[in-house]
Amino acid sequence: MHTYIGTMATIKDLFNSCLFHSSAALARQLNRLANEQFLAFDLSPTQGFILITAHKAPGISVTDLAAVLSLDQSTVTKALEKMALKGLIQREPIGKHVRIFLTGEGEKREADAKAAWKKLRSLYNAMVGQAKAEILTTELTVTRTQLALRGEK
Repeated sequence: MHTYIGTMATIKDLFNSCLFHSSAALARQLNRLANEQFLAFDLSPTQGFILITAHKAPGISVTDLAAVLSLDQSTVTKALEKMALKGLIQREPIGKHVRIFLTGEGEKREADAKAAWKKLRSLYNAMVGQAKAEILTTELTVTRTQLALRGEK
């Protein structure tokens, strides 16, 4: 018999009281759900959100795309490389910047990305309730903004 079983519960409670631990665990669970939905369309969640963004903002720069998606520019660049190989996006260099446009295939696949996102939202709303999901989303956005502002000081 293991004597550390009670200790495990205590440690878990300790970690669950930490914003970092709890938000990272939540992010991993949501990431699994998102991957299931987007992979059904042969897209990663990042690729899906790039398709949606580039559709709404044709010619968006990689820098602005990274800012909109709250991702590192290198993460966006890697996703764009894969998307270019699939024929979903076209990159147009302008000076030091690169602008992103959807190809005809990318335009078609943007509808798939929207469908995956809608299904993802439907799933987590069903699991936790739409009102709670909206409150959590707002609180996480506010907290993320506050932490970002703190990091700029």
